[in-house]
Amino acid sequence: MNNGIMLGSFEYYLFSKGLGLQSILVIWIHGTLEISSIILAGGAGLILGNSLLFPGTYTRIESLKNGAKDGLKIAIGLIPIFIIAAFFEGFVTRHTEMPIALSLSILIASLTFIIWYVILYPAILNQKINHNNSIKNETTY
Repeated sequence: MNNGIMLGSFEYYLFSKGLGLQSILVIWIHGTLEISSIILAGGAGLILGNSLLFPGTYTRIESLKNGAKDGLKIAIGLIPIFIIAAFFEGFVTRHTEMPIALSLSILIASLTFIIWYVILYPAILNQKINHNNSIKNETTY
């Protein structure tokens, strides 16, 4: 939450000074991946907390183990994204004179990757798993 308030204030200040477009083209080169990953990591923490507070039909320890396993899968899956964001921040973001087309290409590619990696790819995997399970269930009867 603190990072969100800080980022919002920072962006508001830059937009009020007429530097909004430049901030988007420079800062968000790494921010697209980094902020998305921070939000997803927060979601992993919420999964862990939810498993502790609302264990359902499991014992609290079993539910916590399951939540930790699910949260850890998300956290480990975010490591490569944080590394790429760090590379962009260290080696690309500092080039403020970069052509707009290149900056937009990196932004769009990063956003497309996040949408694919977080929304589309898991949906495709889930669909394949459910399809395979339904085939197994049909053959066992």
